Amino acid sequence: MKIAFDGYRYVGLTAGSVNRKGVRNFIRTQLLCGLRKGSQYNVDFFVSATSKVLDSIGIYFSPEDYLYEQRSYRDIQPAYWYVRSGAALSQPSNKWQKVHYVYTATGNEAYLTIGLFKRIDYTGSLKPDFQDEYLFLLDKVSLTPVNPNEKICAEAEQERWQIYSADDRHQRLDKTISNHLKNPPVPRPKLGLTRTPYVQHIDTLIIPDIYFISASYELSKKSFDLLDSFAHKISGVMDSVIVKGHTDSIGNLQYNQELSQNRAVSVKQYLMTKLPSLGVPFIARGYAFLEPIASNKTSSGRKKNRRVEIYVYRRE
Repeated sequence: MKIAFDGYRYVGLTAGSVNRKGVRNFIRTQLLCGLRKGSQYNVDFFVSATSKVLDSIGIYFSPEDYLYEQRSYRDIQPAYWYVRSGAALSQPSNKWQKVHYVYTATGNEAYLTIGLFKRIDYTGSLKPDFQDEYLFLLDKVSLTPVNPNEKICAEAEQERWQIYSADDRHQRLDKTISNHLKNPPVPRPKLGLTRTPYVQHIDTLIIPDIYFISASYELSKKSFDLLDSFAHKISGVMDSVIVKGHTDSIGNLQYNQELSQNRAVSVKQYLMTKLPSLGVPFIARGYAFLEPIASNKTSSGRKKNRRVEIYVYRRE
């Protein structure tokens, strides 16, 4: 009995038949959000098969649901064909093998489909996996943005609920497909226009220890120009402002915790006088010496660790 890659579940898809031509299964899903045109996305999953069908598995993005596709799979060109290479070639095909592909979006994607798009039927071993069918197994599929600052769209959870609530099966599903083909619904707006993931930009400023009165949380006068310039640069649409205070390891934890927290609060309060908050949260946090960026064993390292970091998060 096959064990799923992550120990839970996997899906088996028909890749061909001993006795019948053109027998295939495809698995498809609607995307929760649109893809940003020109942006790149990681497509990852694991595959396994007893027969040599893995080199024919394709990944297909489409603006419409593949469930209602009237073209033959033979007329469809996937965005990517999986070809075993490198270390995968030395492994038996029935072992779980990772597929990784970086896809550049056109902005028209609404559905992702995976299956055997090969035009010619598989004619390998006559020993089928189930009844008279050859199968390949699929597990742990994911689609994630390459840009770590791209965040999922606000409508994703609502879309997830609608997808899961569409549970037509067997004869009911056949009837739904038939009705759809006879009376196609009005095309939905492109996901890229209606549910576009947003990109989160992060503006940062590091304030060294020299901008504070020695061993104090009071800002020195020379810090004002620096903060004024930064406030002018970031003024506009913001999601949140987080100020983090840090110290070196001289002294006990409680003392440094209070000093780092108070320095963060001082910077936060100054920025709030320069920036119209408009309901945007300003958050101050003190980390004492728990997050050093250099060694505390040297004076130069301790100097780098005594700092306040400002992070301004805003959407594109």
